[in-house]
Amino acid sequence: MALQTLAPFALVAALAVLFLARARLVEAAAGTYTGCNGCFLIPTLGADAWLLAAACGLLSLAQVVRYRWLSVPVRLVVVVLGVIATVDVIVFDLLTQRLHLGDVSRFGGEFAANWSVLKASLASPLGALKVVAATAWLLLLALVCLPGQQQRAGALVLALLAMCSVVAAALIRMQMPVHFVHGAMTRNVIEINLPQSSMRDFSAEFISAQRSRVAQLSRICERNPSARRPDVIVVLAESLSSWQSRLLGSPLDWTPRLDRIARDNHYFTHFYANGFTTSGAEVAIGSGLLPINPPDALEYNFRHFSNEPDALPGVARSAGYQSQFFTPGDTGFLGVGDWLREIGFDEVHGSDDAYYDGHERWQFHSVEDSVFYARFLQWLAARDAGQPFVSVLLNVSSHPPFINPHSHRIDPEGSFRYVDEQVGQLYDALREQGFFEHGILVVMGDHRTMTPLRAEEYAHFGERAYARVPMIVAGSIDMPAVIEEPFQQTDLLPSLAWQFGVEHCRSPYAGSFLRPDPQPPALIVHARGDDRNRIDIYHGEDGVSAFQLDGDDSRWLDKPPPDADRVAAWINVQRADAVKRAKR
Repeated sequence: MALQTLAPFALVAALAVLFLARARLVEAAAGTYTGCNGCFLIPTLGADAWLLAAACGLLSLAQVVRYRWLSVPVRLVVVVLGVIATVDVIVFDLLTQRLHLGDVSRFGGEFAANWSVLKASLASPLGALKVVAATAWLLLLALVCLPGQQQRAGALVLALLAMCSVVAAALIRMQMPVHFVHGAMTRNVIEINLPQSSMRDFSAEFISAQRSRVAQLSRICERNPSARRPDVIVVLAESLSSWQSRLLGSPLDWTPRLDRIARDNHYFTHFYANGFTTSGAEVAIGSGLLPINPPDALEYNFRHFSNEPDALPGVARSAGYQSQFFTPGDTGFLGVGDWLREIGFDEVHGSDDAYYDGHERWQFHSVEDSVFYARFLQWLAARDAGQPFVSVLLNVSSHPPFINPHSHRIDPEGSFRYVDEQVGQLYDALREQGFFEHGILVVMGDHRTMTPLRAEEYAHFGERAYARVPMIVAGSIDMPAVIEEPFQQTDLLPSLAWQFGVEHCRSPYAGSFLRPDPQPPALIVHARGDDRNRIDIYHGEDGVSAFQLDGDDSRWLDKPPPDADRVAAWINVQRADAVKRAKR
């Protein structure tokens, strides 16, 4: 009985510690890259004080209800709140992302993949402490669920704590508001999961008018009459970011080998990811479509980008190419393997490849990059050389929590140095085999790493820093050594079509770069990870315009880009088309 009496107070204390831990994580993240140390701890605590007040109020109510069984559902609400808050902290600790309900529906069923990432974190030096803390937390939550005797004195104390928390939260919000683009970091987990404007659908009249406006866009249709039709390998490097490269303006020097390859061949100084996850990159380069949320779902899934005849495999097949997708990870994750086959890839290789039997497994049941690239080179040596091919290679070794395969420790720098080393060895092997006499190697990051921006990174590149990834082209190809114009991942498809020698049509918002005269897109699109209701449009030298996804009321939040109405219509139509594709 004594334990049951103390359990509500122990839970309140545990929640307070949990919220303090989240505040410290946010302070470490946001304070580091804004240079505003101490600016985020108190506002984050203030936001979570509302939840603490709710927990105290509900537990107070549970102490005074007349019938003991009535207190159980009230206590369960507090327990659920505690579980949600805990998962939010875990997600932020692992990925520097918040817990969004859309992510739960999208990733929640991927138990094996989620466990592979969490297991790597638990294997760290603090792993044992995390397990002990989680066990104690679960026991406490279970104890709180048990009905207890009425405790009017305890109820009064809890009610006073609730009132104090409300006053503290209100004062902090009034005195220390956060005017910051990533203000969602400080808001509590309930606030960030309130109804999303991006889920509002379009009216038939509105989207019809938008389609009419998009129909006025001129199309650029072209074919390269002197295409060399090279074999193509595209390495999509997990979390590889421009800020890890000294060549691309970072004080860090985590990718020295890639920098040397870039200097010896061709590289881009302003290349951008269209999304913030690997799925976004897969959509962008595989289908040529924008990885933005449709109006009928919290988050997109691969079905929204299915049934696309102009996807990469279709363009390759029309040119007489074979297409392959290789990854050492689980192709069952989010149904990506089924989607890759549906859009037309001739071969899809994943973690179940027999070549990987007996090798150590990592995140997503993957093997490390050295084994992965050895498998691809084996395939390359055995293939029929009579038909040109395009292969996409997605690695996994640099996926959070950034385990260095050499040391088996969480080590972001060591993890990316390892990836750099392995891509360098792949490049050397291809060169020794004479691949570059008739082929090209493309290396790009799938998205900026899910770690906080450094203060100097944000100061130098501003909002565009969230999307900057490396892009390198190696091999015998006629194009400038350094491309200063801005390009994005969706530009890869029309660029490959030019090299394949097939006619391909693109909008002015898509570019083409694998050519002597790179033609940049009129704008760059980046789907934000911190605000799922917003996408950013990059235009000009440093222009950034934010677009709010809100059904018929979708709008520009600040200074709009050139031709803003047509750009808005183009975005809206892509979102509406995603719904239609998913229903076919």
